[in-house]
This record gives sequence, C-alpha cells and structure tokens, in this order.
Amino acid sequence: MAETLLWVIPLVPTVTALLMFTTRDRRILSAIDVGGSTILAVLALVLAREVRVGGPRALGIFRIDDLGLVFLLLLVVLTLAVSIYTVGWLKQALAVGNMKAESVRSYFALVHAFVATMVVTVLADNLGVLWIAMEGTTITSAMLVGYHGHQHGLEAAWKYIIVTTIGISFGLFGTVLVYAAAAAVPGGVAAMSWSAIMKVAPGLDPSIVRIGFIFVMVGYGTKAGLAPMHLWLPDAHSQAPTPVSALLSGVLIKCALLGIIRFQTIAAAACGPAFTSMVLVVFGLTSVVVATPFILAQRDVKRLLGYHSVEHVGIVVLGLGFGGPAGTYGALLHVVNHGVTKALAFFGAGTAIARYGTRDMRVIRGLFAVAPIGATFLMLAALSLAGVPPFSIFVSELLVLRAGIGHGHWLAIGIFLTMVAVIFAGILHHVGAMAFGRPTAAATREPEAWSPLLAMLLLAAIMILLGITIPASVDGLLRRATGVIVG
Repeated sequence: MAETLLWVIPLVPTVTALLMFTTRDRRILSAIDVGGSTILAVLALVLAREVRVGGPRALGIFRIDDLGLVFLLLLVVLTLAVSIYTVGWLKQALAVGNMKAESVRSYFALVHAFVATMVVTVLADNLGVLWIAMEGTTITSAMLVGYHGHQHGLEAAWKYIIVTTIGISFGLFGTVLVYAAAAAVPGGVAAMSWSAIMKVAPGLDPSIVRIGFIFVMVGYGTKAGLAPMHLWLPDAHSQAPTPVSALLSGVLIKCALLGIIRFQTIAAAACGPAFTSMVLVVFGLTSVVVATPFILAQRDVKRLLGYHSVEHVGIVVLGLGFGGPAGTYGALLHVVNHGVTKALAFFGAGTAIARYGTRDMRVIRGLFAVAPIGATFLMLAALSLAGVPPFSIFVSELLVLRAGIGHGHWLAIGIFLTMVAVIFAGILHHVGAMAFGRPTAAATREPEAWSPLLAMLLLAAIMILLGITIPASVDGLLRRATGVIVG
C-alpha cells in the first residue's frame, strides 16, 4: 500500500492540474482546487501512518522516511490552506481586475503543477531526480511570479529564473562530485540513490565530498534564499499572487533545505560533522545578518516578509550547523513553524493589500478598523515571526539558541541574539503601524470573505498549538527525523 502511494501522491496534483482545463467556471475550478488538495493531504496522512508503523518505504526513484515526512506533511497542509484561501481571494481579485476570468484555469493548473514538482522533490531518493525536480519548481513557479503580466512582475520572474538557474547549476556540479566519490569506492553504488550512497558514505573521498558539499550549499542555498544568493527572493515574493507567495515562502524554500540536509548527512559521514557544521553556521549567520537592515528599511509589506524568509532560513541552517539532537530537532521544528507562520503572514498581508490597493506600508494604516479579523491574524503572525512567546517560532528559536550555547558557539550566538533583537523591534514597528491608527482614505470596508478567514484560522491554530505544546505524534516524528540526520 505505502509503496503504491509513493507513485500515486505525485499524480494527484498532476491530475488536478489537467482537470483545470475541463471547465471555465470559477466555482467548479475552486472546487477542483480544494478537492485535489484535500485528497493530497489525506493520502499523505495515510502514508505517514504506514511509515510510522513499518519504517521507510521505497519504490523505484521514490523513497519516504521520517525526514521526508516532515516536509511532505508541511507541504500538503499549506497546499490545502492555500486552496481554501484562494476561493475568496480569487473572487476579490477578479472583481478589481487583478486577475482575468479567461486566465483563471491556467493559474490553477500552474499552481498544482508547482505543487507536483515540490512533491517529487520531497519524495525523490535519486539525487539526480531531486535536482531535476528543483529545476521543475523554478519553471512552474517563475510563470506564477510574473502571472499578473506587469513590468515589475515580469522583471522579478526573469531575475528569479536567471539567479536560481545559475545557482542550481552549482548544485548539479556538487551532485556529480558526490556521485563520483560514491562510485569510486570499492563496492560503490552504480546509481545516484541517496539511501545507497549513505551506506558507503564513511568510505567516500573526503576531499571530493568537501568540494561537492560547498557547491551544493551554493546551489541549493540559492533556491532556499540563503544570503548572499538570496537576491531573487524578495522580488519574487513581493510580485507573485498572494497564495503563490505563501507557497514560495512556506514550502518551496523548505524543499531546497531538504536537498541541503540530504547532502549534509553524506558529507558529515564522509568528512566528519565539524566540516559541515562550520559551513552551515557561516551560511546561516550570514543570512540572519544580511536580512536585518533590509527588514528595517522596507516599505513594501510583501518584500518585508520576503526578507524575513531570508532570516528564518538562516536560523534553520544555524540550527543544523550547531548540530546534535537539540540543534537538529530545533531546526526541523523551525521548518514547520516558519512555514505555517509565514503562510499566515502572507494571507494577512493579502487582506491588507486588498483593502488598501497597495503594498506600501506607509499607506496601510488602521487595518483593525477596516478588517478586524484579518488584522488580528496578521498581528499574531507578526508576533510569532518576532519570536514572542507563546507562539511557535519562539520555541524553535529557543531550541536553536540552546544548541548553540551547548556546543560553545558563543560568537555566533552573540551575533544571532543581536540581530534577532533588532528584527524584533523592526517587524513590530512595521506591523503595529499598519494595524493601529486611523485608516487612510484609500481603505475599503467590505465584509471579510469567509474562506480566507477559515484558512487563516487553520494556520493560526497550528501556530498557537505548537507554541503551547508539541503533540506526541509531531514530537515523535521530529525525533525520528532528527535521528535520520544525526544517526
């Protein structure tokens, strides 16, 4: 059953994308969208149960273990939330002319094609297929970034394609080097299977693997939005339609992180954990430092959230670099917490943009008076992004901090805490000014649509729950996934 699901699950978003071309009715398209996402989520939960009971499952080029499950479950939850949000968002976008009725079905088809490529990325055991799937996410998501067709959107899509394609080329070179090292050992593997390479990883040539891992960090780090390869991310996040921004920040950059983790486990076995730790800490700390001044200086609310993704990806990589069970567990928990929180933040920002017709935070004022429920969710997401207890990101950041202290990374911890304090003040200043005060003349006071509020309620509930307590099932999954990484 589980082995069959490995092939069925990628087919679900593919078939959903094809079904979009069977009708032009917006309501039917939305029903197909939500239905396809629901089926995907149910099948992923069934697969998770099978893996929990019977361990990792593999069939051909696909394989799923507890590490992959963390990312797959995040993907399907956010895909379902995005589908629910899109029902009301699309109606409003059509009403104001941001979307054209004749292009709706191609939009839905592209979204589910994008989801399909991310599913393949998460399930791929073959490192070559992993790279191909990452390139596939670039193709599908780039068309969505420039979907509105205006100058800035097309410019952002072009930059996204150029920067990530050049970056992921480095990832290909790193993949080839790692495979060459694996094929050269006595009894080495004849395929690019991650699970097969891991069996011979301690015997790989460390000099080749070191070079390969650095290339992988640059390549997959570009797609993850790690500084200084992050140049595409703020533009793409700001210009994409709001549901797509949630997928880009909540899921896509996490898929690239999964690619980094797969190679990290190989490099740690071949070269020792000290090498991978040094590389990861340098890249993670650089991302946090680089993002800080841009967060303070932003005027565009979606670019603000984009730079927050650069920061939080850096925190995940820092946790992986600090290592050990605590750091790795904290990094994986932060993957989940940030994905959920950032999608919620983009949904809240979408509410503000719809009310004021602009992304300029200087114009968005008094959101609580205009859209009180949406403003509440946006404020909750901002508090979580700022690391305020009892929200979920506070917990994972604290775990990462604990791991850094436990392993004596005092300089990195000092810089990290300084940047987090500055970012805390920055985001609360920006979002507080948007939420409170007197609404500007640009604001509209239409009733808040139910479907975006339902999607935000779902994500807010998860965000608050993971800040108060980690359910036993989630904790067990994260512990087993941590074991996959640290051994």
